Amino acid sequence: MHNLAIWFLIFLIYSFFGWVMEVINGLVVHRRFVNRGFLIGPICPIYGTGALAITFCLGSIQNPLVIFFTSIILSAILEYTTSVLMERLFHVRWWDYSDRPFNLNGRICLEALIVFGIGGTLVTLIFSPTLYHVLSTLPDVALYTLALIFVVALLTDAFLSLYLIKGFRVTVGIAAKDATIEISERVHDLIMAKGKLSRRLLKAFPNQTPAPRRPRAKTRQK
Repeated sequence: MHNLAIWFLIFLIYSFFGWVMEVINGLVVHRRFVNRGFLIGPICPIYGTGALAITFCLGSIQNPLVIFFTSIILSAILEYTTSVLMERLFHVRWWDYSDRPFNLNGRICLEALIVFGIGGTLVTLIFSPTLYHVLSTLPDVALYTLALIFVVALLTDAFLSLYLIKGFRVTVGIAAKDATIEISERVHDLIMAKGKLSRRLLKAFPNQTPAPRRPRAKTRQK
């Protein structure tokens, strides 16, 4: 239980700093604040998941080059798989590297993977051991209290966010058009009409692209 609480808090820390990185990237690319991530709060779970996966898989390895290249492979698998699953579930392309060189189906690209490789090396050799050491010095009462508070907050955030995304999927589903550009415009209009939280989702992914949908067979009108 003690270790579980520690690793959960480390997961949140990595997820938060991943969100910070995405916000900084949004400031550079879009010249404005972009609250990235599908969760309402300042957290990107894919970063926490990736950091813990790399830590657990490579924690016993001390060779930086091995860690670097293995981190690239693990990050590529995680990011590509997440992109496919999100698109299958919600029929929306949540990020797209199509304009980047050396990309694979727009889901991953070499530029981002190199950054993840460097990050994975630092996470394995420096950040994870340091964070574990610092958190392990906390009294059990403080550790468990923090973990419980953040578990409740994360579950509440996930529930609200998934509720919004469910509505987002329906929105995309009823925008039955073949042209991607026309679908994007229709989705934009429908989301903007759904309220503040849905507008937050749209702002988080300003360049989202609905996945192409197969045309439905026409039914005869009686």
